[in-house]
Amino acid sequence: MDQRVLGSPTVNDSTCSQTRTLTTYSSTTTESSGDNFTTVSLQQDNTRQRLSIWPNLISSGYGRIRRELRTYKQPGLKRDLASWVGVAVVGSSLMITLLFHFLFVWQPKSEYDLASHNFISNNPIIKDGKAVDGLNRWTEDFSRTVIPIMVHSHNDYWRPYPLFSALAAGCTGVEADVWLSDDGKDLLVGHDRSQLHPGRTLKSMYLDPLLEILDRNNPEDRWGSHTVYDRASGVFGTQPNTTLVLLIDVKTEPQKTWDLVQSQMEPLRKKQYLTRQQIVYTYYNFIEKQMNWPGPVTIVATGNMNSQAYHKYGRSHQTYAISEFASYEGGQTHDPFSEYHDYFYDAPLDILPQYNKFYTVNDETGKKIGSGSQQLFHSDTAYYASVSFNQAIGSVRTGFSDKQLATLREQIYTAKMTGLQARYWDLPAWPINYRDYVWDVLTREGVGMLSVDDLESAARRGWSKGYIRSVVWLSVLSVWMFVTSVVTLRMVYTGLRRSADLLRQQRNEIYLG
Repeated sequence: MDQRVLGSPTVNDSTCSQTRTLTTYSSTTTESSGDNFTTVSLQQDNTRQRLSIWPNLISSGYGRIRRELRTYKQPGLKRDLASWVGVAVVGSSLMITLLFHFLFVWQPKSEYDLASHNFISNNPIIKDGKAVDGLNRWTEDFSRTVIPIMVHSHNDYWRPYPLFSALAAGCTGVEADVWLSDDGKDLLVGHDRSQLHPGRTLKSMYLDPLLEILDRNNPEDRWGSHTVYDRASGVFGTQPNTTLVLLIDVKTEPQKTWDLVQSQMEPLRKKQYLTRQQIVYTYYNFIEKQMNWPGPVTIVATGNMNSQAYHKYGRSHQTYAISEFASYEGGQTHDPFSEYHDYFYDAPLDILPQYNKFYTVNDETGKKIGSGSQQLFHSDTAYYASVSFNQAIGSVRTGFSDKQLATLREQIYTAKMTGLQARYWDLPAWPINYRDYVWDVLTREGVGMLSVDDLESAARRGWSKGYIRSVVWLSVLSVWMFVTSVVTLRMVYTGLRRSADLLRQQRNEIYLG
């Protein structure tokens, strides 16, 4: 009993010693790693804190996205961004518009205004306080000073003084749209039926004034005994051999309309004032080699008067069957139209190169020994060769392309070789610089007649230059303004977005705190 009691402490002392040893080791270990334990504990605390936040963020993610989108849609930001966009767009558009008008409108117009002018269409026709009609003004003043130019007055009947406005500008071509009146007794002039008026007729506006001008320039005592070989003086006193082309655009049924036109042309025909194609017989039934006899006025039929229209011929005044544009090849023809006619057709310029071919004949060494041609359209039946500029060439706002220039040159060359006057209608009229560019190219390439609406500008020939250079400058500056506007808007957008991000960051800090 005692031994067990005395032995027990020995065992317990050993156990306690081991316990103390373990306790000492644990304490030593804890002390040696105290710093690391503290760091891990802090990291664990931070991790637990983040993990406690993420569920809340995930659960409210959709709401935060909606709040962020609403931030960009706040009235202040939206208004600021819209204001900057509006300023950039309006400013760039205004600058481009001003630059466009300066290069293509104001600058060319100022150049025209510097030149002097004295046209009937711009100045009142007044003498001694009383109105003077265009006929007296022309014969007493302008006829002795105006230099004729190869310009066609398009839709001449719209001008303040039809015929005389064109003559005062030096135009050698005028145009009249002709309609047969409802009773078939007269020829009315106008662009469409709504503009027709009984007082505006072909006879009163064109035929009678031309007859009176020519009678004044060719007095009876000098011209009364003329022969078939003689040529009357024309309307221009400065160049009396220049012919004036009267283009009659038939708008109604061609046979009846042209019969009346031919009848009203009779006073001009009797006095040999009309250009005519006439076979002149000499002794022993020989004929003169010359068949085209120029006159002060040349009548050209167009519109409904195409190649299949009926003709009423000069001397016999008999109506004949349908005749094509064709002519006769070698030898004499008995077609009355080929014997005599004092009006001509307006051939289609766009298809002229397809039907009129010209070629040269060379020998074995390449030396030219001859030439030949195959023609459907001839100068004995046609005078003009016309086509719409937009239809034949197209838009040239960025300049004539090589293909367009080749087409233009081919058409003008074929017309010249045929003996016709090439004419393009429907030319661009605005902006001024663009119009002048087209005029300059056409005249430089040798167009026969320049069809215009602005007579004063065409007559001055002080046409503005440098259209292509202006187009390049406008294009470069427009691109530069556009890029500058985009960069500016991008900078404004970035600044507004940074402001929104800063605002959102501040809200998040408050939310997380």
